[in-house]
Amino acid sequence: MKCFGEKEELAIEYEIIDNESYFDIWVDGKSLCCFYRDGKKQYNKCELSYIIEWFIANTQHIIEEKDFPLQVNADSSLDFWDKSGKFDSEDIEEFHDWFEKRQDWYFRHSWYSERAGAFLAEVMFRRVGEKIEIEWDNSCLYDGIDFINPSGINYVGVDTFQQVVNEFIRDCKNNGIA
Repeated sequence: MKCFGEKEELAIEYEIIDNESYFDIWVDGKSLCCFYRDGKKQYNKCELSYIIEWFIANTQHIIEEKDFPLQVNADSSLDFWDKSGKFDSEDIEEFHDWFEKRQDWYFRHSWYSERAGAFLAEVMFRRVGEKIEIEWDNSCLYDGIDFINPSGINYVGVDTFQQVVNEFIRDCKNNGIA
């Protein structure tokens, strides 16, 4: 597999074999996309172009947005996502506005909507100071799928994040994938 970055900090890997794309992201030495199915270790097989397009469209949002878009007392991306979903209001317009902001933030900070039927890990990215928070929880994501590293959170430097993502995108574009 082609690898961009260092697995002990942050790395993105991909490989194309017989027109099938395999993808993984590594954080702090942990594979976030590798899983067991029927007792066999498997690498994430996905439509790579969707992930590339997501990174192209959203990397700047991740790097530039420093605050959650809603007034929610949350410590992390998943905490924000969970707590912001508990909002309620009798005012239909206020309710709609809240959930639209919540959903827009989610689409900019999680690639999960781009899985196109693949068993893609649920990973969220957001800026916290001079770091990018990478948080995941795949402990109950799919029936019959057990991710090797089901949940966690880690922080990498903004420059490291941007460099790894840019190298991945550039290589994919150079190889006609994006």
